[in-house]
Amino acid sequence: MPLCLLRDVYTVYGDLLVKKETAITPSVIAKIRSMSNKHKQVRVPLKNTDIFTDFEKIFDDERYSTMLASPVSKAQICKIAGRLRIENDLIFELNNMKRNLPYTYRHVLVVAAFVIKLSRTYRPRIFDEEIISHCGFTHDIGKTRVPISILNKKEALTREERAVIETHPTMGYLLLNYYLKKDRVECALASLDHHERMDGSGYPCGIKRLSKYTQLISPVDVMDALMTSRPYRNKVFSLRATLDYLLREAVMKRLNKDVILTLISYARKDKPDIKKMKISAETRERLPEAMTHDKYQ
Repeated sequence: MPLCLLRDVYTVYGDLLVKKETAITPSVIAKIRSMSNKHKQVRVPLKNTDIFTDFEKIFDDERYSTMLASPVSKAQICKIAGRLRIENDLIFELNNMKRNLPYTYRHVLVVAAFVIKLSRTYRPRIFDEEIISHCGFTHDIGKTRVPISILNKKEALTREERAVIETHPTMGYLLLNYYLKKDRVECALASLDHHERMDGSGYPCGIKRLSKYTQLISPVDVMDALMTSRPYRNKVFSLRATLDYLLREAVMKRLNKDVILTLISYARKDKPDIKKMKISAETRERLPEAMTHDKYQ
């Protein structure tokens, strides 16, 4: 069954891209890619933008000081991120996100830092540096099309509101197909699939086969969500409790276990080899029931 939109989707310039209730079929994607952009599309080195300045500050976050230390240094991660040439329309999108959704903006910077690092230590040499960087910075671009009133709501979401939030991967997929056309298709797919799970329990499509890029993004996306306060959740979980949760997800075959073991290795000062690392069966903190499903992140 094809995906269907609950709201109209507009470009960053306010041009209608797809009307609500449109079924997202291959022909619709082809039409989106063929649409002309009245604004000249150029790729800008990320290093020349304020986004890169903000990205460098992520390494001052005490929550991740151990995890973002060697074996891949801040300088190495920033060098890879700085080389990314990103579309000017997406720079505009990210700046809008910074103004209107500062939590999501900081979140994508954190995810970008970790997936770049993972690409260098987890099965290195199979990831394209530009693609993985681009995926990190743009995977949540669809959140900018969800009403702020829903994203910042402190009370429990209604079924209708939850359904709107769950369209954000689809909206990101549409936007990236428009901005990127047939180029960097992995980035559009990573946006669509970052809430999918390897057992088919995710959304929006319930697929089981995830790209190598999505398998890096999804665990980090969950990790930062659990460790960051949100309007609907005052409780922030410790790194150890968060890694316990991720490991449980891996045991349930929802997330890539080796990626999560790599994150656990990052959290240890000696950075052990994941093949030799010992994991305690003892959990450190119980997660409230409301936090045990990633739909709420």
